[in-house]
Amino acid sequence: MKRVLGIWAIIFSVMLLSTAAYAASQFQHLVDAAWLAQHGKVTVVDVRNRDAYLKGHIPGAVNIPVNDLQSKPDAILFAVPQVEKMLGEKGLTIDTDTVVYGSGKEIAFLEFWMLDYLGMEKLHVLDGGMDEWKGQIAKDETKLPPAVFKAKPKQGLYATTAYVKHALKKKDEILLDVRTPGEYTGKDVRALRGGHIPGAVNINYDENFREGSTSLKSPDELAKLYSGLDRKKEIIVYCQTGTRATNTLFVLKELGFQRVRNYDASWIEWGSNPELPAADVSYFNFVSVMKQIKKLQKEVKKN
Repeated sequence: MKRVLGIWAIIFSVMLLSTAAYAASQFQHLVDAAWLAQHGKVTVVDVRNRDAYLKGHIPGAVNIPVNDLQSKPDAILFAVPQVEKMLGEKGLTIDTDTVVYGSGKEIAFLEFWMLDYLGMEKLHVLDGGMDEWKGQIAKDETKLPPAVFKAKPKQGLYATTAYVKHALKKKDEILLDVRTPGEYTGKDVRALRGGHIPGAVNINYDENFREGSTSLKSPDELAKLYSGLDRKKEIIVYCQTGTRATNTLFVLKELGFQRVRNYDASWIEWGSNPELPAADVSYFNFVSVMKQIKKLQKEVKKN
């Protein structure tokens, strides 16, 4: 009898260890459909544009398009009082238990970063978003009663151009460029200049995802991807408009990196200011583009 009890004790201990290991392998703020089904009291936020939302969304989701929270065309987060008003009108408070989702790879993480920066703590991202959603679809609009959203901005998550410029003089800072290699080397020009911020390391944000999917790779795979970064240093992440960067920021924070900021203005501002230093500088070839346009116009006339 004692032997049987001892065997069961060992089995139970192994089960506990396996459960702990499983829990430890999961990201704290990343959830799936099964988690969502078990947490019916959370507020689900669809961050896509209104047209996409009305064509079909997760039942009960409220629509807060990420583009409504930022200025045009530079894609900068609006001033805190303005965002507070918009979120309050949508029924959110700083204490609302919230799951955000979108489509594609980055927009849900952009809104997650915005809400996290504003001080929300009970916050999650639905892994894969609508692209991986296999559940029911609703087309009726969900509206929540208006609330009061009082932000408590986490300044440590935000970097301005002035902050980045000052960081170039410091040895305890890492600049992480998450754009494509073409953008980083200046071959793909998307601002006044191509290139990158001097000293920046390039790790394409697309490497965070499973091949052909909008779901993130496993924590072990991602930990290996970013193993070369010094955890003691602050990391400033940037891309073209600060959107893709928020996905990498999310991953780094989930991996335990303590000091990570998103450069919201990113390369669209830095690259368009000739007074700011840049490496691998290139410029948009207007002459070549005009030749291509004229060539296309001739082909159109022939047809």
